[in-house]
Amino acid sequence: MEVISKNKPKGKAYSKIKAKRKQTRILQEKAIKQRTENKRINAENRKANLEYREFMDRVSEVEIVEFKKNMLIIDIDGELEKRALLFDKRKVNKKNLAQEILDFKIKLFGEEVYLRKLGNFEEKKEELLFALEEFIG
Repeated sequence: MEVISKNKPKGKAYSKIKAKRKQTRILQEKAIKQRTENKRINAENRKANLEYREFMDRVSEVEIVEFKKNMLIIDIDGELEKRALLFDKRKVNKKNLAQEILDFKIKLFGEEVYLRKLGNFEEKKEELLFALEEFIG
C-alpha cells in the first residue's frame, strides 16, 4: 500500500519543482567546473611569471664591458662574449641616438633582450653613446 502525502504536489506542479532542482544542480556543477578551470589557468600564469622573472634576473646579472669594432662585449658569468646590436638602422642617427639607444636589443640566452635591461647599462650608457656616434656617423 502506497502512502500518499497531502503536502506533496502532483502532476505538472511536481515536474516544475523537479526541473527547477535539476537546473540548480546543473548551475552548481557548472560553477564548480569554472572555479577549477580558473585555478588551472592561474597556476599556469604563476608558472609563466616565475619563469619570466628568473630569466630577467639572469639578464640583469649580465654586464656590459665595452663597445669595440661594432660589437658589444658583455660579461656573462665571468666569460667575455661578443654580441651584435640589433636596431633599426633607418631610424637611428646622431641626433636621436640618446633616445633610440633605449630600444637597442641584443640576442641573449636565445631571446632578444633590451639593452637597458642589462645590469650596468646606466653606468655604461654615456660610454656607449660616445662609441656609437663614431659607428653610426
